[in-house]
Amino acid sequence: MTRKYPWKQAFITGSLVGLVAAATFSLGKQAQLNISAATLRGLTGLLTLVILAIGSYIGTQHIKAGNGGKLSYGQAVFTGFVIALVSGIITALVSAVYCTAIDPGYSAYMVAEAQKALLAGGQTPAAVTSATPALQQQWSTGGQVIQALAGQTVCGTVIALVMGIFVKTKK
Repeated sequence: MTRKYPWKQAFITGSLVGLVAAATFSLGKQAQLNISAATLRGLTGLLTLVILAIGSYIGTQHIKAGNGGKLSYGQAVFTGFVIALVSGIITALVSAVYCTAIDPGYSAYMVAEAQKALLAGGQTPAAVTSATPALQQQWSTGGQVIQALAGQTVCGTVIALVMGIFVKTKK
């Protein structure tokens, strides 16, 4: 079996994940939906993981076809990891551009939404005030970039570890 890399699928998957995330955050803020920002982010995160899993599956199938129908567990995991890493890098770049150029007020908006959610959850104003520095760090542009990179890479690698069991060539 020859070493093949899923670059095309990685860039397609990463671009799709980044665009879905940016579009959802932008639409969620602009459309005044009856969904909390945290819930919308959570749902978007789940959707991007589904996209990542589909992209990894397609990538492993391309590698398998290129190897004459043979795919080891290691190749499947490596393919998923490459797709997850590239997807994480692209999503991190999209997050940086979104938070700095497209919607520079996004971090402040998310901090305010998180503060509202804490108050609605029964936290005292003093507790919310003491939690604010951590919220500001979490929702900063740097925080968004790190969360995108780490989240996509780690989750995509876990997906690849599991998917590899099912897509590898059976002996």
